[in-house]
Amino acid sequence: MKAHKEKLQVVIFTACHRIKGEVHLYENSRLTDILNADAANKDFLPVTNAEVQDLRTGSVQSVGFLSINRMVVEMVMEDDEIVALAKAKDFIAKRRFAEAIPFVQRAIKTAPEHAEGHYFLGFCLAKNGDNKGAKQQFERCLKLNPPPEICQKAEEMLKAL
Repeated sequence: MKAHKEKLQVVIFTACHRIKGEVHLYENSRLTDILNADAANKDFLPVTNAEVQDLRTGSVQSVGFLSINRMVVEMVMEDDEIVALAKAKDFIAKRRFAEAIPFVQRAIKTAPEHAEGHYFLGFCLAKNGDNKGAKQQFERCLKLNPPPEICQKAEEMLKAL
């Protein structure tokens, strides 16, 4: 029998690594539940779709699955960039642009080099009449080499301003 699990985007820190990935939680459980559950029987924390950054060298490697020894975990937190951007997108979908701005700003603060965050901030600013601020965000987005669809949208928005 398989239990339904939810994915939670997290950032895990060890002494030498920063790991962004997904942990799978049982439905209606919390992150602390999985960290504390059966700790005596389960020494490893499974993580999927992980990006592992070596804090000594800065090198980054992507892996589909890894297990982290719970004894070396120093800190685990929800991935604030993902959470904030998801909330911002939800407000944007509801055409509540002013309410989306603080969440997009939080996502950018967490990940300043995230082109999509700059695009969404520019979009929300434009919808709220701040064309100067929007232009700055679209230009910043384009400097960060976004995916082609975001690049095209940012260029179209710049032309429209």
